[in-house]
Formats: sequence, C-alpha cells, structure tokens
Amino acid sequence: MRDDTYQRPGFRYHLKVHAFRTFTIILAWALVILSFYEWPELLTGAQRLLQHGVERIGDEIPSPWGPRIEFVFREIGGLIWLQITFVGLRVLLSLVAVIGPAISSPRRQ
Repeated sequence: MRDDTYQRPGFRYHLKVHAFRTFTIILAWALVILSFYEWPELLTGAQRLLQHGVERIGDEIPSPWGPRIEFVFREIGGLIWLQITFVGLRVLLSLVAVIGPAISSPRRQ
C-alpha cells in the first residue's frame, strides 16, 4: 500500500544538504590546517588526550581483547580524531542554523 501524502524531498533540499556537508568539511580542514600552523600545542594536547583515553579503555577491557582493541584504536586514532572534529563541527553549525533563525525572527503567536 502506498501513502500518497508522502512527498520525497526535491532537488533544492538535496542541494542544500550537500552544500552544507561540503562547507563543513572544507571549514573543518581549514581549521585543522590553521591550528597546525598557529596552535600546534592544541593539536598535540588533543592527540595525547585521545591516546590516554584509548589506553584507559584498553586497560578496562579484559585480556586478550583489551590490548587488541587498544592497538586497533591507536592505528586508526588519527582518523577517529578527524571524524570527531568533522562531526563536532557539523553539529555546532547545525545548531547555529537552527537557533539563528529562531532568535532573529519575531515570535509567532
């Protein structure tokens, strides 16, 4: 049975979504590169924090899985850190996109 009330999003919606995704990736990479040149101690601190977190998780899990999981996360730790950065930036910009118009527009009654 088909629900005729459901309408698929149009081209403009998909264009907005992908433009936002592209913008956030470019902005995240620009911020990573900028912080690499301007604040290397910030990146070093974030990397150490992530590594200590991986070590703590590996220590909490019983052997033989703890060391295995720790090794895997150490090897792909850089990728995880970048993904956290990108997702965090997207969440922040999404909140701004949702809250901004709500604050600037007059309240509807």
